[in-house]
Amino acid sequence: MIRRVFYLLLATVILGGLGGGIYYWSFKALPAMIATSIATAPRPPETVSAESTRTDTWQPQIAGIGTLTAVDGIDITPEVGGIVREVHFDSGQAVKKGDLLVKLDTATDEADLRSFQAQLANAQSDLDRKQGLADKGLAPQTEIDQLRSQRDSLAANVDRTKAVIAQKLIYAPWDGRVDLRTISVGSYLAPGQKIVWLQKIDPIYADFTVTEADYGRIRVGQKTTASFNAWPEESFAGEILTTDARLSNTSRTLTVRAKLANADGRLLPGMYANVVVDAGAPQQVVTVPQTAVTFSLYGDNVLVVVPAAKFDAKAKPEELAIERRFVKAGAVRDGRVEIVDGLKPGDQVVTAGQNKVDQGSKVVVNNSIALKANDTTVIQ
Repeated sequence: MIRRVFYLLLATVILGGLGGGIYYWSFKALPAMIATSIATAPRPPETVSAESTRTDTWQPQIAGIGTLTAVDGIDITPEVGGIVREVHFDSGQAVKKGDLLVKLDTATDEADLRSFQAQLANAQSDLDRKQGLADKGLAPQTEIDQLRSQRDSLAANVDRTKAVIAQKLIYAPWDGRVDLRTISVGSYLAPGQKIVWLQKIDPIYADFTVTEADYGRIRVGQKTTASFNAWPEESFAGEILTTDARLSNTSRTLTVRAKLANADGRLLPGMYANVVVDAGAPQQVVTVPQTAVTFSLYGDNVLVVVPAAKFDAKAKPEELAIERRFVKAGAVRDGRVEIVDGLKPGDQVVTAGQNKVDQGSKVVVNNSIALKANDTTVIQ
């Protein structure tokens, strides 16, 4: 009986030890060995797309944002009030200097004019008759002076009435284009009330702002190019006409005025303009694709493909690695970024796959994964 109990206890101990060993191997030792093996195993190189920097010839430019303004633009208003009798323009019509736009009611004024003219003719006859008598010494000079005063007063009334009638005929002061018509025959116009807006839009002004730092590069006569959302596929040439006399106290920017040709009238006052000024002679610059540059508050940087031996002395000559390099970025144009400092022509920069690599990561270059150019079609 004792021997049987002893064998049972021995078997229990052996089986327990064997189970504990299996548990330790399966859940402790083996996972640790696998983790160590994975951690110490060399990582396979990541696949990235890369492109060499290149030297381009760029025209130095100053970019500004502004608004189109009419060369001349006024509200046509009457000097005197009256009922509208005739309207001689339509909405959006081009008019010439001297074209009659609106005629107000002049019936009362014309009646007054005829009355004054009749009185003037009678006064002139009386004056001529008395003057003949005075020349013979038959009429006193005081009576002649009184008749002459009456004649002059009536002549002044005639001139004044003619002036009032002329004020009720509103003409275009210069060539231009009117806006939407808002008056009709029969409506009453008060003195100073807007009839229509008249504007001259050929040429047309583009007023835009530049920074204080760019002020020293602005010159009268410099060539400009303006683009507009209404005509996304076109650009409009112009030149710098003048600048404001002072900088804004709040934004520290300067307003610059450019003149654009607008013979076809496609550009309208109030349109939003993106203006670029050609400033200086063309320069040689080092550029990279815009996708290669990471812009951040801590500094702009790019990932440069270099020989892996720079980080691993045991690396093979054909192996490549990543070096993070901080750069000074300049202008951005047509999907490329000017690199002022930090890169030289021929350096190979990563353009796709940056999220998978960092400093020292080994890579292989496969440009079949390169990002395609964005579709710049404007959807209205």
